[in-house]
Amino acid sequence: MAQGKLTVTDIAAAIKKEGLSWQAGETDISMLPAAERKNYLGLNVTKAELTQMANAVKKQAAEETQAFKVGSGYGAPTAMDWRNVSGKNYITSVKNQGGCGSCVSFGTCATIESNMRIKAQDHTLALDLSEAFMQFCGGGSCGGWGLTSGLDYAKSTGVTDEACFPYQPKNMPCTDRCSDWQSRLVKILNYASHSSMQARKDAIAKGPVVAGMAVFTDFYNYAGGVYRKSSAANNELEGYHCVSVVGYDDNQQCWIIKNSWGPGWGENGFIRIAYNQADLLIDTGWAFYSVDTDVQPAKGSGAAKYLLVDKRFGGNVVFWAYAGDQWRYKVISDADLAGFPQEAFAANRVDIYWDKDQITLVRPWKNL
Repeated sequence: MAQGKLTVTDIAAAIKKEGLSWQAGETDISMLPAAERKNYLGLNVTKAELTQMANAVKKQAAEETQAFKVGSGYGAPTAMDWRNVSGKNYITSVKNQGGCGSCVSFGTCATIESNMRIKAQDHTLALDLSEAFMQFCGGGSCGGWGLTSGLDYAKSTGVTDEACFPYQPKNMPCTDRCSDWQSRLVKILNYASHSSMQARKDAIAKGPVVAGMAVFTDFYNYAGGVYRKSSAANNELEGYHCVSVVGYDDNQQCWIIKNSWGPGWGENGFIRIAYNQADLLIDTGWAFYSVDTDVQPAKGSGAAKYLLVDKRFGGNVVFWAYAGDQWRYKVISDADLAGFPQEAFAANRVDIYWDKDQITLVRPWKNL
């Protein structure tokens, strides 16, 4: 079947014949000319790189699987969907990259935004990172980019907010960014790769991840269900694409993907993709990449694990408490030393309330 000639009828017939569980329909992308729809991809990779990556994934997966067997394994649940965690949606809105091969920046920014919300413990945190800044200042173009390029740039330089550099689906000069861009950067602390099925799920249980995949002709027509490439695609490879994996479901045997083709495509901009499809490469050719953001919960409370008073001669006195998985502090006076710090050290339990790094309230508890 020639490229660009695939119809919904062809795909529906193949789906029915093969007993697949997804629905095909006409979409804004599927109706584009063949050359134009490829512009909605943009993950650049050579055949040699694919082979090298696949071998690396197999090696890492074997090591992770062995680690799982000897007891350092994973605690991922059987299903995870960051769009609904106890009724809270940590996923930011679905964007549309348009006819520009900027999927790497869209998949990466989407992943960073959601992880920032999760780490801040605030599903309403207003976040809209600039894909244009990442793509066009980081070295990419509408001709595409490498899978970890956006992650490298987010770690080394950072990415601004959308208002600083609004996106348009065309090559844009980096000089279009706002004048105060340096003060508006958000960075990630690090990123890590995950290759075995257990490790991939364990990573997603902590937050969405960046992933790469191969796209075949019937993918454009996805309208719902759990996607598995049909024979109607005739193995016609369109190219490679970067996405954000926001969940998984072992009962349905699928990954839950946030795409960057607007909310009108697929399932409100998302797609469920079946596990272990060798041709798609999503869980066989590329690792999943998790991110560690530098956002911390703005406000919170918890029991202190450690207490410390730091007294500098001729300087400030600082009361420290390790709570909420990090050290937090309060600058106090010499006169304060005889008050709550002494009570805290004598208590059976100390609850700490904080706003970011700073302690706002200390509540000592003592058994009577």
